[in-house]
Amino acid sequence: MYSIADLQTFVTVARTGGITSAAGQLGISTATTSHRIAKLEQALGITLFHRNSRTFRLTDEGQIFLERVDVILDDLQQAEMEVGSGTARLRGHLRVTMSPWILSRFIMPVLGEFRRANPDLTIEFLAVDRFVPLVEEAQDCAIRVGQLADSALVARKLSDNDRIVCASPSLLETTGEPRSVDDLRDCPWVCLPWQTRFDVNDAKGRKRPFTVSRSIAVSNSDMLTAGAVEGLGIAVKSRMAVKDELEKGTLVEVLPGCLHAPEAPVWFVFAAESRSGRKTKAFHEVARRAFRR
Repeated sequence: MYSIADLQTFVTVARTGGITSAAGQLGISTATTSHRIAKLEQALGITLFHRNSRTFRLTDEGQIFLERVDVILDDLQQAEMEVGSGTARLRGHLRVTMSPWILSRFIMPVLGEFRRANPDLTIEFLAVDRFVPLVEEAQDCAIRVGQLADSALVARKLSDNDRIVCASPSLLETTGEPRSVDDLRDCPWVCLPWQTRFDVNDAKGRKRPFTVSRSIAVSNSDMLTAGAVEGLGIAVKSRMAVKDELEKGTLVEVLPGCLHAPEAPVWFVFAAESRSGRKTKAFHEVARRAFRR
């Protein structure tokens, strides 16, 4: 029969991709690590890993077993917390999705303390600008920007935010500073692929659709900022995403107030039925601290 230590070893090997790395993380020998995996496979009667000389890769059966074991170990730790002192460190794996600019500018600078307090917890970031469906893509939680559609997700606001039109001073020196929304049509633009249509306010403050003739399309928000700073085009950005550039003067706001409904709050969202409750709650606190800085 296998033990909890065997299950924890299996999870660590799966996360690190190798016996040696898992042994180092667990503080045991490679022989003990190998023995535990072999014992577990023998007890289950299945092969958990595809092996070669360097790496261990989960089989289909191993992947299914990992998903179940991760929940079981998390529940076990939760039970220990409820009957014990409540100070047990987090363990397991947490999957979080957010825009690249949020990860690089807000989360990474505060992540070190959290990692040092919870060395047994691994975190996997999916840094993309689209709204990732949490359940379908096996994400535990997300940080999202903008107005949220009605859904079964639980949302907690992290910060107010708005979107602006901005450009580098060097670009405006070359093209001339736009004086009206109509002037924007003649400007070069750098955009995300789906960011070519939005609503603006006309001279009388009325909502009107606007289509960008993009010069350059980039795949993520950090590259969008870089393109704007380099003078490749005007961009629509979250004000929080370019706060440093606005303060340094490498970007300036263009036609303040021209965007219709520019409000784009930052939210922490998760599924109400999430099984990673403690880990998600703890990471929510990390996000809250990040946006209070």
